Amino acid sequence: MIRYFLSLVFFVAFSTAAWSQVTVSAQAFAVVIEALTAHEVQQINFGRFSPQSSGGQIVLNPDGSRIANGSVMLASGFSTPGVFTVTGAPLVNFTIQLPTGPILLVHQQTNQTLMVDNWTSDPPAINEINIQENGYKQINIGATLVIGSLKENPTGIYKGSFQLTFAYN
Repeated sequence: MIRYFLSLVFFVAFSTAAWSQVTVSAQAFAVVIEALTAHEVQQINFGRFSPQSSGGQIVLNPDGSRIANGSVMLASGFSTPGVFTVTGAPLVNFTIQLPTGPILLVHQQTNQTLMVDNWTSDPPAINEINIQENGYKQINIGATLVIGSLKENPTGIYKGSFQLTFAYN
């Protein structure tokens, strides 16, 4: 009986030890995707206007529509949202980081300034954006132009630059 019991204990002890460890072969992989690039297709252009006596704002939406506030009078002519083409791996998500604060447009002769702020985009920057199957995605940018009086902002061309950041998620 003791021999039977010892055999049983020996069998259980060593068979459990054999089952408590196992080796498995596994695989690993990685996918390298193309770099994300962006190109400015069209500059943001608030168009022609007159600030009149007290100035105000021009809101240029990503769809190209514009609205004047205050004493600003919009003139006919060309105004456009900023348009960018983002190129990358098809069906991969990315985000946009719009400027976090205002930028200045500087008068080319007097160095007086206009302020651009309240940046918007279509698709919205708060969402993850998916690159289309063809590897491209168009992004439209709008903003608000803050204008002083005609004395503060004399007639002429004002220019400035800004940065956008596009990044894979």
